[in-house]
Amino acid sequence: MPMYEVDSSSFLEIPASLVEQMLQKTNEIGAILQSSIHDINKKRQKFRLQLEQTELLDNDIKFRNIEHIVSGGVDGAYAVDRLLGTDLLFAAAVAVNGMNEENEKRIMPSHDVFVNPEKHNPENMISARAIMVEMEIKLAANAPYDIVYLDGSLTTALIHMYKAINFIETLNTKSSEKIKADFKDFLISYKKILEFKEPDKYYLGIPKYTSRNDIGKNLHWPENYDDRAILTMILDPGEYTRPKLFTNEEGWHTRLPYKDLELQVLMQDVISGIKNLSVIYYKPHPWCPALRIEVPFSIARDDRKLNTILFNIKSQCQTPSMMEPFPLYMADRIAKHMAPAIPAYKQIIMKQMTELADNNEKDIFFMMHSYRTEGGY
Repeated sequence: MPMYEVDSSSFLEIPASLVEQMLQKTNEIGAILQSSIHDINKKRQKFRLQLEQTELLDNDIKFRNIEHIVSGGVDGAYAVDRLLGTDLLFAAAVAVNGMNEENEKRIMPSHDVFVNPEKHNPENMISARAIMVEMEIKLAANAPYDIVYLDGSLTTALIHMYKAINFIETLNTKSSEKIKADFKDFLISYKKILEFKEPDKYYLGIPKYTSRNDIGKNLHWPENYDDRAILTMILDPGEYTRPKLFTNEEGWHTRLPYKDLELQVLMQDVISGIKNLSVIYYKPHPWCPALRIEVPFSIARDDRKLNTILFNIKSQCQTPSMMEPFPLYMADRIAKHMAPAIPAYKQIIMKQMTELADNNEKDIFFMMHSYRTEGGY
């Protein structure tokens, strides 16, 4: 379907008067967006000159062909199905192959999953998301690929874990116990990703959505535009920004689910790794947006390693319909189909329960439908 055609079925269950009121706003919204694009275009040469003067602008002309590299993407999903008497928590992570890998080097997808009923709590989403994050980090750290793409920022896992630790302190549930039990392995895996001590292993964080302006803040670009939006319009195909530290001045703290000296040391190592993360923006092809690439410090300071990852990113962005590297695109597609499958999964559970229940219990089971399913990926 061309992008300018409207799928009328999207409006079928919305009152006509509400649809009409929404449509009246389209011209106004379109004018605002067009004005923003025009504003950036007017300042394009100025922004490019600033990048050149600060020696941030570079191109991939010097890149050489890198052979025998196998890449893979890691993504996850989580959901909470609100039932009549309980919440059904779901979390999963998956790792999949990249594109055009040699057949003899292709690796079977790997995955992990957690499903469990829990007492009603409006914050159960925090637990489900934390379990998903732990799974993603451990799966990525142990993935057998040469280059591992992680969906999202390399800082996101710690931010979400901070929220979960605050939430689970007073809980005694299976999900909270799983978070605590897996926390040490999570930190070990996270440290492995951030420290990058394996010579031929690369971990990259590539968020699809970001509001950060690490470059624009220093160059005094308009605050209402994030770096990715501006750089998408001012970078030519094949250009990228030189690696730049972006988290070293931000506040990070040691927050643990329970007191343990080894955990404290591991957490300090993780925070040290996060403070040394660097960011690169790269536009590999005319049809691609500027990709935000977060890398450990040891990659950022080594041009050979930089060459390896940027060449692979370019080779994994060969199709205009994909706005991200192919491994992440495939992992994201799988993740997006996991949470919506939960209602069907729940129906199988209910069917098995009713086969063992008497008539009175069957009446109760009939009412145990979902009030709603909430989730993310």
